[in-house]
Amino acid sequence: MELFYRVTLHEIVADALMLVEEKELSSKHALERIFRKVEGKDKEKARGIAHAYVFEIEKWRAKIDFIINSVLKGSRIEDLDLYLANLLRIGVFEMKFKGVNPAIATDSVVRVVKEKFDLTRAKFANAILREAEKFNVERALKKLKEKDRLEWLSVRFSHPRWYVEYIVNLLGYDEAVRLLLSNLRPQRYYVRVNTLKADIEKVKKYLEENGVRVSYTPVDDVLKVLKYEIPITRLEWYKKGYFVIQDLASAYVAHVLSPEPGERVLDLAAAPGSKTFHAAALMENKGMIVAVDYSYDRLMKMRERMKRLGVKNVKLVHADGQSFIDKERFDKVILDAPCSSSGTYRQFPEVKWRFDEGKIERVISVQRNMLLNAYRNLRNGGEMTYSTCSVRVDENEENVIFALDRGFELVEYEYSWGDRGFLEIGDKVFRAWTHRHDCNSFFIAKLAKS
Repeated sequence: MELFYRVTLHEIVADALMLVEEKELSSKHALERIFRKVEGKDKEKARGIAHAYVFEIEKWRAKIDFIINSVLKGSRIEDLDLYLANLLRIGVFEMKFKGVNPAIATDSVVRVVKEKFDLTRAKFANAILREAEKFNVERALKKLKEKDRLEWLSVRFSHPRWYVEYIVNLLGYDEAVRLLLSNLRPQRYYVRVNTLKADIEKVKKYLEENGVRVSYTPVDDVLKVLKYEIPITRLEWYKKGYFVIQDLASAYVAHVLSPEPGERVLDLAAAPGSKTFHAAALMENKGMIVAVDYSYDRLMKMRERMKRLGVKNVKLVHADGQSFIDKERFDKVILDAPCSSSGTYRQFPEVKWRFDEGKIERVISVQRNMLLNAYRNLRNGGEMTYSTCSVRVDENEENVIFALDRGFELVEYEYSWGDRGFLEIGDKVFRAWTHRHDCNSFFIAKLAKS
């Protein structure tokens, strides 16, 4: 597909994969950045196709790399120039996952390699893709399963080995396989009604009149999308802020916190703003929410969303949630902490490849600093929610125990759905799982400052 002179779909996808890896952007934001520079009558169609390519390549990257590494002689894909590696990934994805004729898939990639690099590397790419075409994936996986079952799970279901080992130890083998499978299924969409502008019955009726089939959920102002004819974000009521797209478990956080109109609330890691704006709606725009985030750009995007949603009681503050201190103490705190995002693989497959044990240790250090800072900002008797979209006990239950040792108390909250957690506090915290609850795997604990 040609968009304009000398820019092909393969180049756009390779550029996006570079941004996803080097800048740690989501596939959506990487393509938004690239398509600012793209013009042509096929632009919107190409954006959709490119997004599908990037999303699926990131989803299946471990399996794609297994194929490439199996046919590389004397090196691994990790040793190659990143742009060249991504072009090879595109070629293998097309022939092995998308059903493109192998000769066409190979020729499309080789042309780009020849233009971007040189004839020598074009011949190299051609040879690798020809070998990949002949490679028997199922036979190789069968041999791998006999040799190393955990590595087989990692490749077969395309997840990092550390994650596979972790969830097998946490949930057991059979349950872990169900979670791996669930992470590969299409994303489930949920709609949270913005009660500042509409109620759930009006939104439900509007959606159904516009070809969106929905059902109720355990969260009062959230609807589950079962089927739709056109993307929900193109509907007029979405553009007017009558509802937002928000994961079911994420939307439960504000209800667990239960902020009251007139209270002072602090959100220590506010962007992109979903929980902040949900709290504002529950507070009926009365009182004050101080929304802190370290990213100025993300705060500016929150400002745009505030206008659309009719939120008027939020003050945006560009600061570090580990150290921000306000003059007055707060009644409530939302701490949806930065985390490994290991509960969001179905929604954001690119995050699977961003973390190792060392990076997770650094993230846990940030989480604990933010918990200590939340304590400093809370008034005596004030309450907070601590939440992550991580499956890991060290980011969740162990951090809650850390907080309890430093002055917090665990609030006995009657969770109306989901599962309970692990360790000695497990019966007092909330867990959702992708394979059990059809949403992001998620953790919530409610704490109070004694």
